[in-house]
Formats: sequence, structure tokens, C-alpha cells
Amino acid sequence: MTISNMKRIKNILLLIIAASITACGGSSAPQQERASINQQTGIVETYKPAKADLINFSKSDVARFAISSIMGQSSKNIKVRSENELYYVSYMRKSDSKKFDYKIKIDGNTLVWANVDGRWRDGEYDERISFEETGNRLKIYQTFSDGSIEIKEYKIGD
Repeated sequence: MTISNMKRIKNILLLIIAASITACGGSSAPQQERASINQQTGIVETYKPAKADLINFSKSDVARFAISSIMGQSSKNIKVRSENELYYVSYMRKSDSKKFDYKIKIDGNTLVWANVDGRWRDGEYDERISFEETGNRLKIYQTFSDGSIEIKEYKIGD
């Protein structure tokens, strides 16, 4: 068996596993999410269609909760300001009073983040961040390059 055939088999197995997890409810991801394999990288990627405008949450809320989820920080300590379609997010880490600053671009129901003076996290091995508003709850989805998904849920007032 050639290396090329082994890669194809691996990709097919990864796609079957990702589809099985979604179909069987093994993931909390919404049903409209679908998985596919990037043919160049062999990485399982998930996609969610763009969603209508936010109703109960603002884009500033989305930016705050996204950084809370990504960085494992309390959303209550995170400050957000917007400027020219970018959201600037900052917080002070309690353990050492160090300040962290990030920027976020929101497009539909996905977002990309970066350190204020760093690169955008949009490379092939960076996680994909998306969000979904359902009533008074907002879910932040982190989809990693290995196909795994981490979901954090926030409610109004968090």
C-alpha cells in the first residue's frame, strides 16, 4: 500500500468519525454544523452557516465571551471597546496583575482573534471560533485542528 493510499484511508476514517460524533449526539454542536476534510492538510474541519443578526447579545458580548472561553478567564473581568469593526478586549490576570490585550474580527457567526500586537489566529493549525445565540444563551465553539470541539455556554448577565 502506498503512502498516498494510506493518507486517503486515514482521511476517510477521520471524516467517518467526525460525522458519527455529530450524528450520534456525541457532541453538543448544533445539527447544522457539518464536518469535512481539508484535502490539502488532511485536517477535519467543521463549518457552520452564517446566522442572522444577534438579538439578545451584542458583538461586544460575543468578543468578551470568546476571550473568556479561549483564555479561561471570568467574563466579568473582561473589558471590550470597538473601533472600525474591530473589538479590543482586555483583562488583568488576578494571579499577577498582568494585563492582556486582544483584538477580534467578527464575520457572520465566526470570529478571528489575535494579540493586539500579534498575528491573527487564522492559520491551518489554529482553532476555529464560532458562536450561536439561542434565546438568552450564547454558545462559543472552539473547533481544533484535530476535529475536537470545546463548547462554552454563557447566559445574559454572565
